[in-house]
Amino acid sequence: MATNPQAAHRHGYEKTDASPRGLVYFAASIAVIVVATSLSLIWLFNHFEKAENTGSFVATPFSGARPLPPPPRIQPNPGGDMQSYFQSQQNLLQTYGWIDRQNGIVRLPIDRAMELILQRGLPTRSAENGASGQKENRSSSIAELGARTK
Repeated sequence: MATNPQAAHRHGYEKTDASPRGLVYFAASIAVIVVATSLSLIWLFNHFEKAENTGSFVATPFSGARPLPPPPRIQPNPGGDMQSYFQSQQNLLQTYGWIDRQNGIVRLPIDRAMELILQRGLPTRSAENGASGQKENRSSSIAELGARTK
């Protein structure tokens, strides 16, 4: 940038900013790159067109019956499937039933189980039983809970 304004007026433009010759070279190099890229892409597409195997695919996708894809297939009604799954889970959570009839383990509705826990309290282990007594105490309390609800 010229510091002398009279020098800029004398030449009509500032000679230290942009070189017109450099701008022309830059524009010409961009044009050459664009033309070379276009020609190489034309050659590449022509090469692929000659090299493709025309017998390996169906030219019209709707001309014949399409084979089914391998399983798993897309659900035809995902909303209905989700609703039936939710209903089955709610049924398990809100009804009575046997989990293991031989050992006397039953399934209770959640509300009833919470009422029984509030009435009877949670099973605890005594200090003399130790860690092994915890499993015995818990399993016996669950069996008692199942037996009392019958």
